[in-house]
Amino acid sequence: MPTMTADLDAPPGDAGDPLAGGADVWLLAEDDVERFAAATGGLELLTEEERARHDRLLFPAARTRFLGARLLSRQVLSQYADVAPGEWRFDKGKFGRPTVHGADWGLDFNLTHTNGLIAAIVVRGRTAGVDAENTPARAEALQFAPKVFTPLEQEVLRRDREDQQGHAFADSWVAKEAYTKATGMGMARGFDAFSVHRLRAGGLAVVDEEIPQEERPLWQIQVLQVWDRFALGIAIRATEDDTGPIPVRLRSAMAELLPRRAPGDAR
Repeated sequence: MPTMTADLDAPPGDAGDPLAGGADVWLLAEDDVERFAAATGGLELLTEEERARHDRLLFPAARTRFLGARLLSRQVLSQYADVAPGEWRFDKGKFGRPTVHGADWGLDFNLTHTNGLIAAIVVRGRTAGVDAENTPARAEALQFAPKVFTPLEQEVLRRDREDQQGHAFADSWVAKEAYTKATGMGMARGFDAFSVHRLRAGGLAVVDEEIPQEERPLWQIQVLQVWDRFALGIAIRATEDDTGPIPVRLRSAMAELLPRRAPGDAR
């Protein structure tokens, strides 16, 4: 499955609203979470329930990713609404998908974290999902293909060059998971119940009989390559007013969200 690389310096789509013409995906390396937390408020920004969940996690790496994801979501959302990072509250959908609680800014967001990377996608007036995995997938992961891919997807995977199968598996996995997260079902939806296929002209298309016919053209699926180590799956449901592909901008949390030092500040 082909991957695309997005430009971290891509210009915003609209001077008044950076989300008017596209989607932003914010990236935070796991190694940077400690510094990010120290600069943005750390555990104090989380709710009491979130801090309790953090403390129940057994492994330090899991706690790091949990904290990084919660802080990233707050800092990111505050870029698009006049709300302090510590004031955001969240609800959960039927299958656990987080949504913004309270006033309606038209914002939709989704989070993912894997070993080494945390990412958050934000859109306005649309719906989006994101997923990330290390690539290439390990050889043992390919054994799960019959459980997570349709027969046709399995056939396509088998016919890929052997040295590319690990990348193809990771690409397919993140594309499918991003789509199920965008629909709100996540892992509750069987991955073998729908397909994601390559288009001859490039890009991807989802084939899902549960989507109404008139809604199918609204779905945009893509896989981006991040830092040569991660496959990043993105699924966006456009609106009827969108007339073409929705640009996706990759943005750096460390470069753009940390408080800027004043000239002369001690380092």
